[in-house]
Amino acid sequence: MSNSEEKAVGLLARFNGGNNGQGNGDGNRASSSPVLIPEEYARLHADIERASSPSRCFVVGVTSAVYGEGKTTVAMNLAGTIAQNSSQRVALVDGNLRSWDLQTRLNIPPCKGLVDVLEGAEDDMTNIIQKTELPNFTVVPAGRAAANPSRLARSPLFEEVMNALRMQNDFIIMDMAPTLPVADTRVLAKVLDGIVMVVRAGVTPREIVQRAIEAIGNDRVLGVVLNGTETAMPKFMQRYFS
Repeated sequence: MSNSEEKAVGLLARFNGGNNGQGNGDGNRASSSPVLIPEEYARLHADIERASSPSRCFVVGVTSAVYGEGKTTVAMNLAGTIAQNSSQRVALVDGNLRSWDLQTRLNIPPCKGLVDVLEGAEDDMTNIIQKTELPNFTVVPAGRAAANPSRLARSPLFEEVMNALRMQNDFIIMDMAPTLPVADTRVLAKVLDGIVMVVRAGVTPREIVQRAIEAIGNDRVLGVVLNGTETAMPKFMQRYFS
């Protein structure tokens, strides 16, 4: 059995699309209350919780080997599931320094975000934290694409920002860039507690997944989530957030 097979922690039923809901017009509140919690994400939450320490905030990066495997979907739903299923304080962070797809998906209007702090355009962390309808769930958007993502990923300031967020949360779920096309994720993974690798079932070759796991470091990968499997599991939410 390969390392990637040994690390399989979840099988996610095929997602059929749908919309992301509509914004509520409040610039300081992200449209981010999940309307349905699939059991598969609750199981993934339990698996991650077993790997964490109750005395310290646990930071999990969600990535994929290549583009188009559904990592952002998994990150959004996982963070929402943890927040709705528990009283744990959860932050969903857009750690993809090259894109702000997560921000768009959550209908967050243009605002300052993680990139602004890392590039020195924003000094106050509280200005980039978006509240949600759940009191224990916040979102930290990217704000914009970084001028030099690789440089920011290696900046000591990134670790300082993560330490500040750790002090305010019990879990941090970070959506990240794909592992193989760019180096950012491999660099950022060093300051996280673990990585969940999302794989599009039946699409991504096994050797590509294995390369991605080796690039991250096998000891840092908590598990592999197979997204889009043909199973009898319930369909996922047609809308992520209301």
